[in-house]
Parts: sequence; C-alpha cells; structure tokens
Amino acid sequence: MKDFSRLRRAFSFFSLALAAAAFVPQATAQDPSREVVPEQLQAGAFIAPSNLTTLDSRLLFTAFHVRHGQELWVTGGPGEGATLLKDLRPGFQGSFPVGQLRWRGQVYFTANDGLAGLELWRTDGTPDGTSKVIDIRAGEEGSTPNAFTVFKDSLWFVAHDGASGFQLWRTGGDAESTSRVSSINAGPGAVVRQLTVAGGRMFFTATTPEHGHELWVTEGTPASTRLVRDIRPGPEDSGIQNLLAVGPDVYFTASDGVHGIELWKSDGTPQGTRLVADLAPGEAASRPAYLARLGRHVFFAAEDGRHGVELWKTDGTAKGTSMVRDIRGGRTGSFPSYLTELGGQLYFAATDGVAGVELWKSDGTAAGTTLVADLAPGAASSSPARFAVLDKQLWFSANDGSHGVEPWRTDGSRAGTRMAADIVAGSRDSNPLRFMRHGAGTFFVAEDAAGNERLWRLPAKGEPTLVGDRLAARLR
Repeated sequence: MKDFSRLRRAFSFFSLALAAAAFVPQATAQDPSREVVPEQLQAGAFIAPSNLTTLDSRLLFTAFHVRHGQELWVTGGPGEGATLLKDLRPGFQGSFPVGQLRWRGQVYFTANDGLAGLELWRTDGTPDGTSKVIDIRAGEEGSTPNAFTVFKDSLWFVAHDGASGFQLWRTGGDAESTSRVSSINAGPGAVVRQLTVAGGRMFFTATTPEHGHELWVTEGTPASTRLVRDIRPGPEDSGIQNLLAVGPDVYFTASDGVHGIELWKSDGTPQGTRLVADLAPGEAASRPAYLARLGRHVFFAAEDGRHGVELWKTDGTAKGTSMVRDIRGGRTGSFPSYLTELGGQLYFAATDGVAGVELWKSDGTAAGTTLVADLAPGAASSSPARFAVLDKQLWFSANDGSHGVEPWRTDGSRAGTRMAADIVAGSRDSNPLRFMRHGAGTFFVAEDAAGNERLWRLPAKGEPTLVGDRLAARLR
C-alpha cells in the first residue's frame, strides 16, 4: 500500500536524526584530513521535503530538521522562505506527517504527536489551526489512517481501530462526523485498500477468508458496501492492481486462475465485471501496466507473448483491444512506461532499439506514435521519468549524457523540449521529483551538490532558487 510505504520511509528519518541527519562529508582541498560537514544550524535548513500540497497562497510540505525531526512546513511564495508550521511532537523524534490531502479549505493528514500514535489531523495552514481530528485507536499504537479519498462530500480513508482491522472510514472533518463504514472480515487481519471513485461509486479491494483479496464497491453506506465479484473463486487472491476510473466503470488488472494477469473492467455489478481481453492466451500473463485514459480508450503496456511489452489500447471490449504500434519490432519490446495524458496526446518513455529509452508520444494511432526527442543521442538512454502535467507542459526528469539527471519540460515538440534547470552543475545528478505549479513558479524537490534533497522554486523566467536556508558548512 502506497501510504504504508510512505510511512515506512518516513520512519527511516528517525534513524537519520540519531545519525546526525545523513549529511555527506567532503574533504577540503586545503587539508584533506579535514572534512566539510553540512549542518542544519539555521531554523529553515530543512531537508527531504515531500507531500507538497497547495493551500490558498501557501505551500505545505513535510520535511526533516535535526532539531524537530519530520514535521509540517509552510512557504508563502517567492522570497518568503519556509518555516516550521507546528512542532506536533516536540523534540528530534518528529511526528511523521504523511498522506496530505486538501479538502474544504483544510489539509488532512496522518501524524503522531507521541501520545496517540498515528492518527487523523488537519490544518488551515496556521499553527493555531492545526489540530487532531480524532483519536480512533486509543493509546500509543494509533489507527494509521491512509488512502485519503474525497467521495460524496465526505473524506474517506482506511484505518484500524484496534479491533476491526483496516476498514473503510469517513469523516466530515470533526470527531462527531467520523465513523467506520465497513465491517469486512472484522478482525485484526482485515485489509481494505486501493480506494477508487468511479461515478457515484467507490471501488476498493478487501480481504475475506472465503474469497481472498477481491474487488468491492460502496455507494456510501454500510448497507451498500458489498463484494462485486469473486474473480478468482475461493480463498485465493485474484491479485487486483492498477485501478483506473473511466466514467462509471473501473479498469484493473487481475487473474481469475485460468487466464493469468490480464485487463478487466467492472461497472460494480457481478455480471458487469469481466475480462476485457486475453492478450497472452491461457495461463500466460500479459501483465498490463501504466493504465491511462485518452479520449474513449484506455491505454496500457502489455506483453502478448509475440511482440514483447508494447503499447496497447482498448475501448473496453475484446474486439476493440489492439496494439497501437510495435515500436520495437520482434520479441524484445519497447517497454512503454509512465503513460501520461496531455493535450490529447499520450506521453511515455520507451525504446525502439535504435535510440535508448527516450520520450515518446501517441495520438492513439500507429502513424501518430512517434519519438519526441532523443535527449541522449544514439543508443544511450535519457530515461525520462517522474512525469507531471503542469498547465500545458509535461515536466519530467532525464539525463542527456552531459548534465546528469535534471528537470526537463516539453510542449510535445522537439524544439520545445529542453532542460529546465541544471541544479547540480556538470554530470552529477540532482534527481528531481514532485514537480508542482504554485503561484507564478514551479516547485520541485532535487538534490544539492552534497546529495541532500532540498526544495527548489523555478520562476517563469530566471534561475532556480533554494527554498529555505542553506546548510551551514563546518570543518571537522
């Protein structure tokens, strides 16, 4: 579960605090026996920002400071720097905020104040307006709320009350309106995940001893919460993944035990839940991945056993499912990844076997599936990744072979594809990610020359600037 993975990564920062925050030492030219150690001496010298979330004119995020641990921070815009929003768990241990989602003028998140464990919190972007919503699981263990999803004018999430396992919950934003909705396999082993809203329903997956982990749906009440279909009959899981909402339907990947992992579709009814197409016939699996919508079709990468992993599309029927283009002829495959829609085009990373892994685009036809730019010329790969659509441009990370992994952007043309900034000069990587437009600038996380993840702002015109204080240099 993505939220649990984030929590695990967050807890790793506790170890960093005990180890003086994992700074990278460098020998000095004047005295190789001494080292320059970057330190978080200034109040705004945070590292490892994540969970960037806009709230009116402010940008909220989670970051680590050696004095406070992992906590919530806020910045108001250019020239204002960044400050600790509130030290929810005073001291260096940190409250580990995670899962931030803006709803009704507040940002909701999970945090641990050291007394109640990981529970549901909210903030309006001010210290006084930051408070715990409810303590679902009394004591230090916490209910670990995760998978925040807005559905039918409520905030839905998954949490563990200590007795019923991880179930569906919803809240109107306060303790009185917070309640458990589901009682699926109520007990310590219950697991609900993958909340996906499609039309007037919310699909999710859940586990029962009789059916294993399968597809469920709710219209928003306990009575309407039900198993959609036992896709792989019996207690074995069908391995449902990659839920994608398309109108009132949901597409996903699963195996019924006969066909291997293939593409499925559901309208929330047993009869309307079916295999779309068996691309790799029999027990072989085509393993569809990177599902994305473009117009009336769902696009995905899959392996049919003859062409390698290539780009496919479907209208939801077996007859209307076809390979878009065999980009790399033969059985090796072009391995399309990170499929992202922008302006009626689908952008993705792939290789045709001549150029390396580069940026491609497709309008859904074979003729309209073309290489955007060979950023690392020849067989070398620029390996585009971390795609984000900001206004009318696609932002991504890539390595052109000269500048290391840096931020890039494109309007879909070769001339309009260019490096946005060289954060770490030369061939070293800054590894940018979490691109976000806020105000008149683009914010993202990237490593500085010492390898510390920092927050950067790139204005519409000009050079990128560091948000927050610089790490102080100390000889030792």
